[in-house]
Amino acid sequence: MICPTCGHDNIPGVDDCAECRSSLLQEGLHATRAHRIIMTDPISALDPPSPVCVSPETSLAGAVAFLRKHNVGAVLVTDAEGRLSGIFTERDVLYKVAGQVRDLSSVPVSRMMTPNPTALRADVPIAHALHLMSLHGFRHIPIVDGDGRPHGITSFRGMVQFIGSNIVPAAQGTA
Repeated sequence: MICPTCGHDNIPGVDDCAECRSSLLQEGLHATRAHRIIMTDPISALDPPSPVCVSPETSLAGAVAFLRKHNVGAVLVTDAEGRLSGIFTERDVLYKVAGQVRDLSSVPVSRMMTPNPTALRADVPIAHALHLMSLHGFRHIPIVDGDGRPHGITSFRGMVQFIGSNIVPAAQGTA
């Protein structure tokens, strides 16, 4: 039985997915359109924006400038080969930098980034990304190719906007 959450091929008759532990008991029920979209559509359906990437040597001042210039909540840190090595978010600015670092131009982003962040491939179901965000409390997930090179980033806000525009019916007769 294929898990609708993560796509893992399970042994027939099991109640929970061996990969992600999601329940397989609702397989025969008629799912709502929202359920089908969230559980089966891949992250690529969100049309995630291209990520803003910086090198590990970029200063905190430079990383914060990129956050502001591109109006994003996270920048991805990539190594010399373009592979994902970290993520630096607006939350990092608040909790790791503000009031702690006096000269933002003298500290590299690699010292304050989250190293080796959770990243997903574009073919993973939206539900899996939402599950990880809920479980770990983060708002951004890099999307990488098979070689670990980022080509997108998804956010909780982006998912909510997607759900709102594709699932929630438009209000009728509002004044």
